[in-house]
Amino acid sequence: MAKKKTLKQQDFQKKKLKVGKPKIPASNVTDASFVAKTIHLPNQTKLQLTADLQGDITRRLSLCKHHSDVTRKETLIYFQSVVPRVIHGKVMSRLMNSCIPLMCDTERSVRDELLKLFDIVGENNANVLKLQIRPLVLFISSAMTHISSTVQRDCGKFLKCIMKHCGDELVRCSWVKILKGMLTVLGWPLTDEMNPSSGGGFKMVLNSSNVVNINKDKKFQHHNIQALTEFIRIGCLESHNIPLENANDKSDRVLYGKYLIPNYPQPYAYLKLSIREFNSRLTGSPRSSNKDIFTLHELETIACEDLSTRRHVFLDHFHDRIMLHLPSLIKDGGDRGRSASSLLKLLEQLQQTAS
Repeated sequence: MAKKKTLKQQDFQKKKLKVGKPKIPASNVTDASFVAKTIHLPNQTKLQLTADLQGDITRRLSLCKHHSDVTRKETLIYFQSVVPRVIHGKVMSRLMNSCIPLMCDTERSVRDELLKLFDIVGENNANVLKLQIRPLVLFISSAMTHISSTVQRDCGKFLKCIMKHCGDELVRCSWVKILKGMLTVLGWPLTDEMNPSSGGGFKMVLNSSNVVNINKDKKFQHHNIQALTEFIRIGCLESHNIPLENANDKSDRVLYGKYLIPNYPQPYAYLKLSIREFNSRLTGSPRSSNKDIFTLHELETIACEDLSTRRHVFLDHFHDRIMLHLPSLIKDGGDRGRSASSLLKLLEQLQQTAS
């Protein structure tokens, strides 16, 4: 008992300091005087320029899904600088597959850099974009119906960029889908009117809660109307036939084009040998005042590889509905009014060509 009492008293006694002697540290003190030289993080990757450029790009592809928008933006800027050197490499396919989903990125700065990247890829080798036309269409369609209004507004910019480098492939791949999506973005209702009493009718209204905000922003609507105008011009008026060289030459060289590989896939799709056929004016019969029996849902099953089919589909289902919205836009004036006026002239020209 006496020993325990003595130990308790020592806890309350102030220890005397001796000259030249350091203060006695506590028994549970931790020495923190060390200096950290390196810190190792799990899954740490050292990113720097190496001799293996394609390997370096491959290691950076995962950064396209990074949680920080600054990192995603800087990754796209890096890709812009190295794409001209690897444009013909195998890594381009993986690079495009990783970057294309960023069209639906919620940060505008990331989308702007992605747009520059697509432009650089198209200028160096447009075939890269042509090979990726299906995923490009998939994510453009996703952007057109995105919950964020800012993503919807920028889909016209991506559409114009892709049409600049591979417009013919775009209209052949998804003519109806892009038209329906652009009308959704512009806030123009697209309905398939049928008799409600028939019971089997199909009615579709393309509209969204974000359309109200999009209509207020005239600047972005101006760009989207321009994109729609260019899309219709490429799909309905331009044949995209490559002219033969030395056309005045009477030799057999002018016939070479007939025996070369076609410039687009499925050159005989317009014959409709392996697709479902509907009774419609699309087979070449003249246009009439009767409503077409096609519904908007059935239109997506039609092969729009040839110019005549695209023109008939547009005139039968989209022409009149677009014309309803143009007079009010032209009356408002400004950039949006000028774009609407250009679209109106194109539609009138297209109608005269079909008649």
